[in-house]
Amino acid sequence: MKLILILIFSILTFADELPIQNDFVNFNNIKGILKKDGLEKVVEKKKIEKKKADIQKEEKLKAMYNTPSEDDFWSIMIQYWLVKNAPILKWDFNRPDYGMIPAFEGFLKDVGEYGVKFKLLFFNSSNITHFGFPMGKDSYLFVISVPFIKTMDLSKTQIAALLYEDLIRVKQGHFESMISATTLSKLRNTNFFQQLVPKKEIASLLTEIDQIVYTKGFNFQQQYQVTKYVNTVLLNNKKLWQNYYTLIQKIDELAKGNLLFKNYAKIYPSPELQMNWIDPSKK
Repeated sequence: MKLILILIFSILTFADELPIQNDFVNFNNIKGILKKDGLEKVVEKKKIEKKKADIQKEEKLKAMYNTPSEDDFWSIMIQYWLVKNAPILKWDFNRPDYGMIPAFEGFLKDVGEYGVKFKLLFFNSSNITHFGFPMGKDSYLFVISVPFIKTMDLSKTQIAALLYEDLIRVKQGHFESMISATTLSKLRNTNFFQQLVPKKEIASLLTEIDQIVYTKGFNFQQQYQVTKYVNTVLLNNKKLWQNYYTLIQKIDELAKGNLLFKNYAKIYPSPELQMNWIDPSKK
């Protein structure tokens, strides 16, 4: 633009120095310069717009290769695990409405737990008795065996107490702490654009979940922390605390007397110790 102004000024100055008979100034050269300058601006603008569009297109393409974010990770992985384990868990079966959703909601309200979003899945198998999984921020999935609760003839309050114990176990981070940090870092909040799908890491994660749920379970320290916390909360409500203590008694008898559930204490060690930890007569 400065160049154009200089040219215009020079031409006008030159025109002032001409004799009067040559006072007509030819602006064709100026028009050409202006036209050329305008076209260059348009071309430059188009280049910038194309570059932005190319960057946005590439970013959109890369985003398609993002691994799940922190909020979505467990929801996706646990649902995938459930599908993979459908033949073992047998959760796809006709069942009545046990009324546990409102029962557990009422239990949570009684103990002062608010803002908890949860789903409850029953399955017709004894391979797992019960388990709680994280599903995102303040969101949880609880799975529970129908043969397990029927064998002990558990009441809704006792089942709710069991689910509450699972909730606290997840909230205290015991489940996630059992998963390899290396595996999690490769599957969460990363990108595999122009790389191979992390099938190995996904398979490793599913295997680790299998081990925790079916064979490894939780250690004594984790179980102690959960039991003592639940006990402290429920002591404020005599009815709920009595149901929790009776629940543990029933589980202890089941684990000792029913071979179908003999591995229970390996996953949740141990009902007998739990009773000792919270037995009021010991104090």
